[in-house]
Amino acid sequence: MTYGVHVFDENGQLIMNTNSFTYQVLWQGVLDFSTSASSQTVIIPGFNPATCVFMMIPTRVQDVQSSEADGSGNQKSYPYVTTAAGQVVVTPYNPSSTTGSTASRVIAKGYAVRFA
Repeated sequence: MTYGVHVFDENGQLIMNTNSFTYQVLWQGVLDFSTSASSQTVIIPGFNPATCVFMMIPTRVQDVQSSEADGSGNQKSYPYVTTAAGQVVVTPYNPSSTTGSTASRVIAKGYAVRFA
């Protein structure tokens, strides 16, 4: 019996197989933008953008956009993430957007994962 996750592309080719590599959760925590529009810098020892990923999952139902026509879509969008060696900066808006942009107000669970 085989254990693990197998991910296939649209052509049926195996592109990820957890039997052939390992992963390690380097950091996990809550990123709360519900009351503040400030950026959050997370220091993560061992984080390398070449071998790691950072992901966020919303923790509240109201943080999931119901449709593209949802007028509060920006408030429900994922914050903008910038990665660097040893750290992740999470901003509630795209830094290249105009100053009138509505900031994200989500509460999300964040994970930094290293693949080996």
